[in-house]
Amino acid sequence: MLRHVNPRARATIKMMALAVVGAAVGGGAVAVVQRSEAPSKRTTSRSSSTSPSSSGDTAAGRTATTAAVTRPATPPPGSVRVPILMYHRVSNPATSRSHLERSLTVAPRVFAQQLNWLRAHHYVTITQTQLADAIYGTAELPKNPVMITFDDGYVDISNTVLPLMHKRGMVATAYVITDRVLGADRAFMKVPALRRIESGGIEVGSHSVSHADLTTLSDAAAMRELEGSRRVLERILGHPVPWLCYPAGRYDARIEALASRAGYVLATTTEPGATHDRSRPLALSRVRISDTTGVSGFSAILG
Repeated sequence: MLRHVNPRARATIKMMALAVVGAAVGGGAVAVVQRSEAPSKRTTSRSSSTSPSSSGDTAAGRTATTAAVTRPATPPPGSVRVPILMYHRVSNPATSRSHLERSLTVAPRVFAQQLNWLRAHHYVTITQTQLADAIYGTAELPKNPVMITFDDGYVDISNTVLPLMHKRGMVATAYVITDRVLGADRAFMKVPALRRIESGGIEVGSHSVSHADLTTLSDAAAMRELEGSRRVLERILGHPVPWLCYPAGRYDARIEALASRAGYVLATTTEPGATHDRSRPLALSRVRISDTTGVSGFSAILG
């Protein structure tokens, strides 16, 4: 399944597909499941940051094995610094359907230059699992880590972003809206595209069912958005999907608690920043990348 990713990146990609499946009563350890490639002559109970695994094998018809590991229910004190870059579209801005969409669209040539800047300055793209392990204190991050994320699930992630990132051996996360995955609008990725990007190193996370403002919904309605999207993605991909991005970045303490109840491990917001409080893994800040950021702005943001 990892045939699109160069050998140097495969060890990183094989640490994906991690999910909370329960917690011990009274604040004990959180149980998580890590998927691993099969067949294998040996099994291991090592942590998710070191055990080989691959995302998308079940969806592709391969046999997958699981190994239960544990992570503390409460992260240790402190913070983790990782710039999480927030993109939306990578396409020709002239094709944008609105002024807002245009402002969120980065030209492919500029995006490639930004990736080259990251590589030239020795940044290492990381997976959601790596960030979760760092926040929960179970593993160290590489030097100069950066996470690349894409909101909404536009089709150019599959058509344009994937080849550019594959060429450079980089990984990313795409947060998708399941109503749009299953709907008729061809501007958004469909089921085959989700499986294709996962096989190439772009993880899939939830961006809710309909992109509703969760803060305006009742608890029951918000849970339908949170759990419904996750369940659809898990059926499509064949493995747990514990990564969330709040629609339009809208969340509050109630929604944060509901996201935890829905089983998410990490959740991103639109709040600016690159330092993440370990006590709030469901309120991660990000760095917005827009049509005007360019390479000079990119350099100024990341230094």
